[in-house]
Amino acid sequence: MANLKSQALFCVKGRELLYKYRKEHDIPHKQIGKLIVATGFSEIPKLNSLMNLGIENEVDGLRMMEGYEAMRIEPVLQCIKALLSPMSGIVDTHSLMLSLVGEAESYGTTFSYITTVIGGHREGNTICLHISDSKALENWDGKSSLQPELVLVPNFVVNSAGLSAPSLAKRFDGIDSEVIPSSYYARGCYFTLSNVKSPPFKHLIYPIPMHGGLGVHVTLDLNGQVKFGPDVEWIDGVDDILSFMNKFDYSLCTDRVNRFYPEIRKYYPRLKDGSLELRYTGIRPKVSGPKERIFTEYLAL
Repeated sequence: MANLKSQALFCVKGRELLYKYRKEHDIPHKQIGKLIVATGFSEIPKLNSLMNLGIENEVDGLRMMEGYEAMRIEPVLQCIKALLSPMSGIVDTHSLMLSLVGEAESYGTTFSYITTVIGGHREGNTICLHISDSKALENWDGKSSLQPELVLVPNFVVNSAGLSAPSLAKRFDGIDSEVIPSSYYARGCYFTLSNVKSPPFKHLIYPIPMHGGLGVHVTLDLNGQVKFGPDVEWIDGVDDILSFMNKFDYSLCTDRVNRFYPEIRKYYPRLKDGSLELRYTGIRPKVSGPKERIFTEYLAL
């Protein structure tokens, strides 16, 4: 629980700093708020737990609402109770990334593209990075030893290799394997709402979290386009080599839309048949497996 508390404090502080950064650098964003909704009486205790967790984690502005209050501000919504998080918002991620890159470069940061960290080793308290041109990996058989073209000895290392981070960590000699977290992966689809004149929602709408994720929720972009997703499809058989090479299956499966309609209609019963269009599929790394339910993604609501 101590680690969860630390994560929560970072989430809340990070949100505050991000809003400040957006304003200072004129990055498009909107603080539109989020509603986490209970559509059945059995979900109310779980909603209360989220409320208590948010208060414990010092999240500002949380308010429990009766269903009629929530449906007053979101007329097409269907729920019996809702938790309002007014501080939640959306941001133009492309503008944010460009701003961060430009600021980093202005402080002397060098970005090395088409370059891969293939492993490393420890020398005392120092971690040495093994670097190679990414093209050298194109014909790699996954078994033979990779030889670095360059060895860097940095003062500080952050492993932010995304889906490949755990498998990359295992390629560092001298790193205790027990400190490397287990790898779990879930594929998720997003569908956009088509054939509507105006967005049906003004807030982000989230159901009660499900096993492995936050459920099929409503996401809005700055242009008002509505997306629903993601679902959770656990991926098996991803070994360290496939993960290190980022050889995941991102193929789009249009049949999964049949699972979306009933989930969305729990809180948006007016959703019409044929109004969902497949947008994209992504792979999400998870800190827990299919049968382990956690609320860490709601730490800052």
